[in-house]
Amino acid sequence: MTERDTILILGAEGFIGSRLRDRLNGQYRLFSVDVRPLTPVRARIGADDLRSERLFRLDLGDPAQLDEFFEAIAGDFGRLRAVMHLAAYYDFRNQPDARYDRLHVGLRHLLQLLHQHVDADVPLIYASSMASLAPTEPGRPITEESSRLGAWMYPASKIEAENILREAARKRPIVELVLAAVYSDLGEIVPLFNQIELIRSRSIEKFMYPGPPDRGLTYVHIRETVDAFVRTIEPFFARTGPHRFLIGQEKPVSYEYIHRLACEMFYGKNLPLLRIPSSVAVIGAHMLSAFSSLFGRRRFLQPWMIQFAGEHFEFDLTHVKSELGWSPWRSIHDDLHRILEFAHYHQDLWLEVNHRRPW
Repeated sequence: MTERDTILILGAEGFIGSRLRDRLNGQYRLFSVDVRPLTPVRARIGADDLRSERLFRLDLGDPAQLDEFFEAIAGDFGRLRAVMHLAAYYDFRNQPDARYDRLHVGLRHLLQLLHQHVDADVPLIYASSMASLAPTEPGRPITEESSRLGAWMYPASKIEAENILREAARKRPIVELVLAAVYSDLGEIVPLFNQIELIRSRSIEKFMYPGPPDRGLTYVHIRETVDAFVRTIEPFFARTGPHRFLIGQEKPVSYEYIHRLACEMFYGKNLPLLRIPSSVAVIGAHMLSAFSSLFGRRRFLQPWMIQFAGEHFEFDLTHVKSELGWSPWRSIHDDLHRILEFAHYHQDLWLEVNHRRPW
């Protein structure tokens, strides 16, 4: 370990944060922060070094709690190597929520505290999202300089956070990792999980899609994601200015491809997928949502989502390969077979694991 051997991880109990802690344990001392109760690294992976991690439960949207936290770790500022900011709020209701604003208030206050107490060469590494990018057309990859588009509440929140960070980039290194759709060997990604379950269901919706079915998203495996965060720690120490990287597999997987593989897994054959007008899909979504609410159920597919059907994202990774030395080694096209096998042959566990992800 170096003199500065501590990593501060905000949002440490989340999908990415918990795995990042597992990866960094033993290499760095960890200060792990979350609003939820935290499970120590040693309890998950059997680590024996009780000095390797300190746990802090606090609301990052509350400046007073942030002040208390910085007082508690004041003696360790000189050992801080990087700040990993993974904390975020999201849901798929697409409604205004005070938690978005609270996180922005907290981010501004955090940056003030870092400016006051932590050396200016310590980088802040921020988890942004592909959702904040404007979609593209097939064959026209997105780059770090491509347009952003906060078309619904969650990506709009991410863009606001990015803007706050860019103001701070004059004072310390800021690294934005723009993450594609992050998945694991067990799925653990809400839209993909719901598409697979729709195809498994008896609903006639599985035969219909309101967008071009040959378009889709790009993905990134959780191990690839964690590797990207680890790679940012040393190279950007003391490098001022904003640094932005796309983190994802280059080639997207289309809605049609997922539909075909899931049909073959569940039914032993491909089933038709018909493109329907968006206006018809919106009416149908309103009706089905109203019907579900009568029985106290909440549907994932909401009318507001229809306009985004057929959006397309693919990445040009030239910049991240040359500057960070990062490139993906997994492929969602290959991994999807294993995910569908898990969903098919271990349905109870599949549902248990994927229902843990909030939406």
